Amino acid sequence: MDISVFGLGYVGTVTAACFAKCHHIVIGVDIKGEKSEAINHGKAPFFEKDLDDLICQATEMGNLRATIDIKDAIDNSDISFICVGTPSNPDGSLNLDHVKKVCEDIGTALKYKNGFHIIVIRSTILPGSTDNILIPILEETSGKKSFVDFGVCVNPEFLREGQAIYDFFNPERIVIGEMDRVHGDYVVKIYSEIHAAIIRTDIRTAEMV
Repeated sequence: MDISVFGLGYVGTVTAACFAKCHHIVIGVDIKGEKSEAINHGKAPFFEKDLDDLICQATEMGNLRATIDIKDAIDNSDISFICVGTPSNPDGSLNLDHVKKVCEDIGTALKYKNGFHIIVIRSTILPGSTDNILIPILEETSGKKSFVDFGVCVNPEFLREGQAIYDFFNPERIVIGEMDRVHGDYVVKIYSEIHAAIIRTDIRTAEMV
């Protein structure tokens, strides 16, 4: 499957490299050009055990590349994973500014794309954020409707620093929050090479997990 991964920080880079290892074609997207440049040269933009080797292999095979061009990524993928950070605000709440900006960017690119697209939220967000904040942003910026023109799922990550690649390929469970079972089937297909229990639930439950 053709996948775009938005945010080449810790979670995004590991996710992109591991999906490429699973024989998907992956485009990493980040506004910081140095991260894209590092990946396109077969190197990780930070240290994580075995990540350099994984990225080197994936780029040599042609399964992984990175860009700052959002339209390029959307036009050349069927499903987009949002993996940007959600840091804590001073009052302890989650700051969704980065996630909201990525949804705006994706929505703007979807406006000019023909065909159905799936957006998967992998960033840590609070229950209700997808329905009440992120889907409305996607609809407003794209001029399209969820369920009809695009689908949205939530796929929380459970990656430990220093063990992230092992955790990706050996999870206790894969949680998929879906607005529609057909949309969730896309995410299930992406994980077909990972042997783990798949828990399919509603979006709010997946956000809570």
